[in-house]
Amino acid sequence: MPLRHHFEQNFHVQAPSGAVRRGRCLDYDQTGPEALAQAIAAEIGRPVSYRPVEADGAARAAALLAELI
Repeated sequence: MPLRHHFEQNFHVQAPSGAVRRGRCLDYDQTGPEALAQAIAAEIGRPVSYRPVEADGAARAAALLAELI
């Protein structure tokens, strides 16, 4: 559930939801406690498939900085 009025969460993160294999997206302003509880109950136990995430960002940044020193 993206934060209300948070540009990145409402634009960049939500738009290609199929591309990053996200599950259900709920609207902050239109999701009450019962709807949220139902959505959570429906998603619990659902198989997930995460895309790999690059984990070498610090090493790449260090290499770029090392070139400047």
